[in-house]
Amino acid sequence: MSRALFGLSTAHIAHDTIATAIDRCVELGTDAVEFFTAEYSVDECREIRDRARDASLLVDYHAPWHGDNDLGLSPRDTAFHSLEQSIARAQLMSARHLVCHLGRYDLDDPNGRERAIDQVIEITHALEDAVEDADLVLVYEDNTLVHDPNPLGDTPRDFERLFAAIDNPRIGMILDTGHAHVTGFTRTYLDQFGSRIRYVHLDDNGGIGDDHLPPSAGTIDWEQEFEWFAYYGIEPNFAIEFNESYVAAELPIFRDLAARYSWER
Repeated sequence: MSRALFGLSTAHIAHDTIATAIDRCVELGTDAVEFFTAEYSVDECREIRDRARDASLLVDYHAPWHGDNDLGLSPRDTAFHSLEQSIARAQLMSARHLVCHLGRYDLDDPNGRERAIDQVIEITHALEDAVEDADLVLVYEDNTLVHDPNPLGDTPRDFERLFAAIDNPRIGMILDTGHAHVTGFTRTYLDQFGSRIRYVHLDDNGGIGDDHLPPSAGTIDWEQEFEWFAYYGIEPNFAIEFNESYVAAELPIFRDLAARYSWER
């Protein structure tokens, strides 16, 4: 990939239809649109595919993660079916990336974290062929303790365990800049997993809450951040995760920062 690509998550677009979300991305000049967590029907997935293609937008899909979609805490067969369905939706959309959370673990089980991440590994292994057939990259997102007391993915060791077990270029990591700013693991993730980071969520905060602020309102050093992105060899696929009202002002800044570096992998 020779240049950075920037999308916008529909979680931060005021929209009541698929068409409205896509039109807004076109208006703001993004390269892609990330559809966020809805369990879209077959017809809706096809509409996303067709409308995005007509608008020359790339598509990514963020899978739901609550309830049956909790890959760590749900029963194994339930979690398997949920991920299988998310892969199928992403394929129907012609998505490039499927974003998933690793899920949660049982706090009452002394070995709960290990059991949960092992379940995610088992399910992912079982669906590697489906990911390949869908021509997808499945990326697991880093997390924080802000939303739950028992998330997987809030520490590098969960990703160490995942990537030690699965050596597949279609199974990678998505770095959420806001989450990593809260946990303090930004550079650790980049240093340990740089080439496995295939996608990045761009959002800012004050280092305490997952506030989804624009860069002008948070405390991340964005010049340093993009320097690290390039140095550690991530794949420069970015999705903006702050309110659409800031995108017109902030997107050119991101593009300028990205343009300073070569993104050949």
